[in-house]
Amino acid sequence: MSTASITQSAQQALALAANQALLASRQGTFAVGGCIIENATGKVLIALHNCVLKPSSNLAANPAFRLHDPTAHGERRLIDWYFENRQRLELPPANALTVITTLDPCAMCAGALLAAGFNVAVSAHDTFAGVNFNGQFDFPSLPPAQRLLAQTTWGYYAVSAPLERNYVGACDGPVYAGEEVDAATFSLTSSLFEVSVNLVHDESSNTGLPPSVLTDPRELSEQSRVRQALTGLSPWSLRVKSDNPRIPGAELAQPLIDVASQAHAFNAVALLDPFGNLLACLGGAENHSPIRTAFMEITRAYAALRWDLMNHDEAQTRSEARQHLTHPRYCTFIMLYFPDPTGSEAVMTLGAYGSTVERPTAPSFPSNLQYVLLPDGSTAKDVAQLAQGLPPFYTHNVQVAPCQVLDEELVRAAQCLSDHAQRVGSADG
Repeated sequence: MSTASITQSAQQALALAANQALLASRQGTFAVGGCIIENATGKVLIALHNCVLKPSSNLAANPAFRLHDPTAHGERRLIDWYFENRQRLELPPANALTVITTLDPCAMCAGALLAAGFNVAVSAHDTFAGVNFNGQFDFPSLPPAQRLLAQTTWGYYAVSAPLERNYVGACDGPVYAGEEVDAATFSLTSSLFEVSVNLVHDESSNTGLPPSVLTDPRELSEQSRVRQALTGLSPWSLRVKSDNPRIPGAELAQPLIDVASQAHAFNAVALLDPFGNLLACLGGAENHSPIRTAFMEITRAYAALRWDLMNHDEAQTRSEARQHLTHPRYCTFIMLYFPDPTGSEAVMTLGAYGSTVERPTAPSFPSNLQYVLLPDGSTAKDVAQLAQGLPPFYTHNVQVAPCQVLDEELVRAAQCLSDHAQRVGSADG
């Protein structure tokens, strides 16, 4: 939804965001809304809400499959809208704008907002998944440089009596910095989310058959719409299989390097199902938006594929999709390179993984979030410390624990192919 209205206060701007949260609540998804405001004029560029769960128009799909995109939080959607439209609409730079959100951003959205360069203004706190979960404005989940950036570009609006919360945050960055919103609007932004959160968590984490009753998608015929959709998503789909999805071997090196070589940034992520099948291998599209990284692309693409097939007009296609495409929490994500653990992308990636899996599966080692290589100067300890410092939702509920792949041949093969591909790329450039 776009709007050309002009706001003149924090209260007016937050009321627009709160209305979006109401729309999200009616849709049955996380009740979070937001908008982008031009700092200099108060102009509202866009207002959107969370769309993790989305109803299908296909009445024959019963029950309707509603898990649309685990990363479709309000803030991420606002960022996407901005980068899709900034040239066509000649929009101001991100640092001249403010994203106003009804709820403290999660790790994914915090990383995305910092990467994109927006100012941020917040209403309600989120003590479980919010990046300011301790309410101290010290952002303990963020790496030091990102923490400082948030402290100079974010703000939490004051709240009027009888709640009487003081403004906390930067004085110059967020639009209407230092202003107050009324207690009723603030309470609405908090209560709407609290009512919705557990129901949405439960629905979004229970939308796929467990591995024990799943059917191997390799058994699908070449004419199957499900198989065709997978191969349309990734040319590597179902062409590679690991004996153990938690311990992939050197067979993954070539897909990862080939895809990374064609991506804007040299990286790729593979998704293995519980049978060890390579369902997809995708790179990022950072040339379109800094938040369209390889991990964001693959988790969004797999979600979109499942939503389309589970709600397909043809009953056989819906049945095949349910039987062969499980929830990603039963899958394994393999990143060629883990992002720099001192940067915003790493926070966004771990947050997006948490939003994708929602609930922990049975304890397993290795983790179902793995990487093959690390950026120069980074260590496994750096990655572990970042994960262990995330808000409670990620450490307690999801139990985010990224680890390096165990197969040394995969590491050596990927490193060798990576070095060669990057040398060739440099020579061609």
